[in-house]
Amino acid sequence: MGYEAIVLPSKEATSAHYTCESIDTLQPVQAAFEEILASGVDRVALVIIKLNYEQDARLAHATQSSAYLLSILRPMVRKTDCVFLHDNTLYFVLRGSNQQGGSIVETRLWEALLWRVHNMTEREFLRPASMTIGHSGYQESNANIAESIEAANFVSKRYNWQAEKPSRKPLRHLQAALQAPEEDTELPALARKLGIPYLTLLPHKLPAGVQRLVNPSLAQELRCFPIGRERNTLTVAMLNPQDNAALDRLHEETGLFIFPVLAHPQALQLALEQLV
Repeated sequence: MGYEAIVLPSKEATSAHYTCESIDTLQPVQAAFEEILASGVDRVALVIIKLNYEQDARLAHATQSSAYLLSILRPMVRKTDCVFLHDNTLYFVLRGSNQQGGSIVETRLWEALLWRVHNMTEREFLRPASMTIGHSGYQESNANIAESIEAANFVSKRYNWQAEKPSRKPLRHLQAALQAPEEDTELPALARKLGIPYLTLLPHKLPAGVQRLVNPSLAQELRCFPIGRERNTLTVAMLNPQDNAALDRLHEETGLFIFPVLAHPQALQLALEQLV
């Protein structure tokens, strides 16, 4: 498996062949480094994801949720990589990768994690209150295991989940932002809050493979524009990335997982006009 594509696995993809381990100390993480280095491989990268839950969350529920999220992310790295869960922190020890490779894997894991957490329901598992991610390279950390682990603890991306307050209009903040697209800072700030990309420009022409997936009339109806596909994940530009009804409809129509991104209203309108 290379480290270029971002792939969101289905639940069926979490196979026993993708091993991971729940640990009580960090010694197994260090041992994984030592075993890789002893085999003659001198490049090792590390990605660390920390899942934080509300203080009143039951420990068992938090642990169960972390284990579930790990099972979703595990197939996104190679089978030869070592993956551990320790105190709601996920460790990905990447064999033969440098710091740049760790950065690529970090992005892949982060986007998949955001997608999964945004689509979690109370009937499934406990949603983390916040999440952080970081990465490092063994060689870039002075060829020192302890320093590599310490460097990966440095946060490069952070997300805080803010539950919606009960309201008759739960998307009021989103609607307000869309009513004032001329404010250049409004939509980017909203995208950061949602933890998703924001696009001011969209491709002029759909890739042939993507064009066959979504009927133009459906795209017009749902006000969405598919912009790319990676295996079983379809990336779709939308005005309302929180429109679960539209996301479910797209999933049913395409059979793919849907990764929504926020688009500028004018850019989306221009893109949809090309489909007519």
